[in-house]
Amino acid sequence: MPPDAVPFPAETTSLSSRQLLEIEARRQGFAEVGVTDLAPFDEAAERARRALAEGRLDGMPWYTEERVSQSANLGRRFPWGRSLVALSFPYQPATAPLGDPPDPPSTSARPRGRIAGYALGEDYHLRMDRALRALVDRLTERSPGLRWHRFVDHGRALDRAIAERAGLGFCGKHTQLITGRGGSYVLLASLVLSLELAPDRPSKRNCGKCRACLPSCPTGALLAPGVIDAPRCISYLTIEHEGPIPKGLRPLMGTWVFGCDRCQEACPINARLSPAPVAAGPASTSHGPVPFPDLVELLSLSEASFQARFHSTTIRRSGRERLARNAAMALGNAGQRSAVPALARVLRGDPSALVRGACAWALGELGGEGAAAALASALAWEPDREVAGEIGDAVSRSAEPRGSAPQGLQIRPQSAVAGHGHPPGRGPRSELASGGQAD
Repeated sequence: MPPDAVPFPAETTSLSSRQLLEIEARRQGFAEVGVTDLAPFDEAAERARRALAEGRLDGMPWYTEERVSQSANLGRRFPWGRSLVALSFPYQPATAPLGDPPDPPSTSARPRGRIAGYALGEDYHLRMDRALRALVDRLTERSPGLRWHRFVDHGRALDRAIAERAGLGFCGKHTQLITGRGGSYVLLASLVLSLELAPDRPSKRNCGKCRACLPSCPTGALLAPGVIDAPRCISYLTIEHEGPIPKGLRPLMGTWVFGCDRCQEACPINARLSPAPVAAGPASTSHGPVPFPDLVELLSLSEASFQARFHSTTIRRSGRERLARNAAMALGNAGQRSAVPALARVLRGDPSALVRGACAWALGELGGEGAAAALASALAWEPDREVAGEIGDAVSRSAEPRGSAPQGLQIRPQSAVAGHGHPPGRGPRSELASGGQAD
């Protein structure tokens, strides 16, 4: 909801600080507000340390035990703090939960990929930062000298654990916070305030016996209820992972190029509570992210074009090389040989070995005479040893069209995961561990 959509009372002197907080938060687009204290989040910290010890956060070296300790004890870091405010900011999903994704028409037979709903539009960090600053400005009018510190999916705070304890919702088996207004299609923010506010009670709700999200994960990243193996998650692979995608996971990634919403789309609670999905829209990203982008266009972007299109969006986080790598993988999985000329061109001319290697894999998956010829030509001059290895592997597969990719991996039983339990951290964003997510 845009600012000013909710009218602000002309007379505010009779409002309590809590009422003022809730009214202005909703005016700024937040759906729910909860309050808790600054007591340590010991259980959430222990779950985060367990995830680190078990290797479920491998590939994110910045997420350390020191970070966990600082994130879990905000009272020590902000001794002036009297209240901890949690806020949820809903966003529209790219497709309706429990429904089949739209099948948008391809442009000139060029396949289209998928971008997670939260990454559409302006970078949510920017949107929420503006909203929080406006909210604090309103509170400061009432309480001059107010001290505050914000967390918008960055900084050292366990946003999801904060939101749970503040009563915004509960952690689902897919590890994401499920709220009463928006389901898990919400972004989370937190505020430390020097203002004394009465705390709310945590939610007593849970997923019950439902396990629909667990088998929905194509790569088997959901090991057990509330336990995620980040290095297998498509969101991690498309956003955080810097090198070549592990070969065993490539066919399982489908056509996702940034993030993944599969576990959210499988959730029956989301089917009832999520906002209406965005329109499928055009294929081109010339004006920013779209739900179903033209994969050949993404593969072919120059650095300048990437920056022009995505500089103020969440997509910027992946960088041009990783986005092109993801687009190549998605083209290989899409199975349309109309993409062979574009993949062959980028294989010959892209300055990034990462991108060239991904194109080689995709050509091997698509197969056929055109792909085989492109691979043979590239192998004759490719200077990078790893890319040459990718080309060699692809040559051996290119004579045959790719078979059907596995639809998912067997989920390990809950008993096979040590120390399982729903994880700490921030909200439903799949940018794993950023801002405090640990499991």
